[in-house]
Amino acid sequence: MKSYVISVIVDNNEGQLLRICQLFNRRGYNLESVTAGETETKNISRLTLIVKAEREEVIQQIVKQIKKLECVYNAIVLEEKNSICKQMMFIKVKAKKEKKQEIVNIVNIFRGSIADVAEDSLTIEITGDENKLEGLKNVLLPFGILEIASSGFIAIERGVPVLSDVYCKSSIV
Repeated sequence: MKSYVISVIVDNNEGQLLRICQLFNRRGYNLESVTAGETETKNISRLTLIVKAEREEVIQQIVKQIKKLECVYNAIVLEEKNSICKQMMFIKVKAKKEKKQEIVNIVNIFRGSIADVAEDSLTIEITGDENKLEGLKNVLLPFGILEIASSGFIAIERGVPVLSDVYCKSSIV
């Protein structure tokens, strides 16, 4: 199965996310990641949805149904080559005094940062694509990962295309 990234521009009102998620549920598709946040325009949100499917036609059909919802201004499937898709993760690892510098050096190689230092642990903050995050997790496994917290993915098209142009030209702004 392939992962698809769907970007949706919606009214920032109660229940909108639920309506969109129900479309996937009715078709038996599990959303791998759901992220919502306000856009540059007040009361308008961008949803980033990650879903796995065997055929792109199914995803395109769901996007068509999403676009029919009254609260939706625009929805598209983002192509990997034309978009940026990243996730943020906190990784708390065991870190005795003699191992802390080694862990910091590893984190620097991955361009992460230390978010918290405790007597016997370090909390690492890292942002990147799935491969980068998995790579760091694998390198940190021997030290002992205590806990992981991660955000959903966020995504945006590269270059000039602006998904929000649809509502910017309306009377909502």
